[in-house]
Amino acid sequence: MSVALHGNLRDFGIAEVFQLIGQQRKTGTLVVVGEEDSIFLAFDEGRVVRGGPAGSRLEREPLGTQLVRSGYLTREQLDDLQLESERSARPLSDLLLATGLIEAGTLAEVQHLLTKETVFDVMRRKSGDFNFTAEQISHDTKSENLLGAEQILMDGLRILDEWQMFAEVVPSEELVFRRVGNLAAARAATKTDAEARLGHTEKVLQLVDGRMNVRRIIDLSRIGTFEATRALAELRQAGVVEVADARSRRGTRRGRPRRNRAPVLPMLRTALATLLPIGVLGVFAVTTLGQANATGGLVGSAIPVRAVDHFGSRYETELIRNQLEVYFFQTGRYPDQLEELKGRDSDWLDSLTPSRLADYYYVVRDEEVVLLAPVD
Repeated sequence: MSVALHGNLRDFGIAEVFQLIGQQRKTGTLVVVGEEDSIFLAFDEGRVVRGGPAGSRLEREPLGTQLVRSGYLTREQLDDLQLESERSARPLSDLLLATGLIEAGTLAEVQHLLTKETVFDVMRRKSGDFNFTAEQISHDTKSENLLGAEQILMDGLRILDEWQMFAEVVPSEELVFRRVGNLAAARAATKTDAEARLGHTEKVLQLVDGRMNVRRIIDLSRIGTFEATRALAELRQAGVVEVADARSRRGTRRGRPRRNRAPVLPMLRTALATLLPIGVLGVFAVTTLGQANATGGLVGSAIPVRAVDHFGSRYETELIRNQLEVYFFQTGRYPDQLEELKGRDSDWLDSLTPSRLADYYYVVRDEEVVLLAPVD
């Protein structure tokens, strides 16, 4: 006897939904529609195959977005691949493997992370309409690697209990943390000797730089919302990290009402974005003409490429990435900091100040370079 699975989570909790799917070994797609978004989980005989946002019929699209959030692809690369996918009618996953941008193992890991995040999301939902549609689910995952709905339910309930304990320590994904302790203190802060937990703590601490918010750290850590948030909470409780603007808030005077002020920073950014390129070109023009008058002709040195042709951060990022590969080819390792590139023989790097290089997020993790342009 088949049971119709549709209703509202206020009347029929997600735990009961998972129990029915697991007990009856159902195959199909569960969609949960919330106020702001919808998510799906695909099941094969009661076992979870994959999951993600349900805003599109093409289930490969959420995978592309997750690849960008995790730092494997740039937004421009994903846009180009999606255009090619529409033109050639080839799945995004096939194009990723064909171009060599992503290896098959990495693609599987990201899909697993996306599914794990979706399960964590759906377990926390207390309201929203749900509907289960019985249909065939195509996949190439071995059956022994699929988790049953009942096992996921048990793990999910345990995770929710632990989540309540540290979610208050990291109450918002918009918070920005900075380091105030070292790696030894971070290891001591981990409340277990499990190697995986220690690895998560160290990975999260490496990403704390006083600029990225919690959500960005979660995405780049590639360990999931639950594990990354728990690591941040333990680090904060141990005094290894603190909220980046905590000191400025403590020094703010109280009792005086705030006045509405003009948006100075946006105005300054707009002015700088308009005048800076013109100013740089003016400096080069004056310098070049001055040297021409002194020597009777124009000097033969080339104007740095970035100063003239590549003011866009996209080109600048690609140039820095190329120089990192040159550095690795010449030295056998990647530099500890981008500022080390300044000592290389490259004309265009002369137009990049150490402070500009410091604006980039740069880290080498598992012999892989993560380079992110400054967020304007």
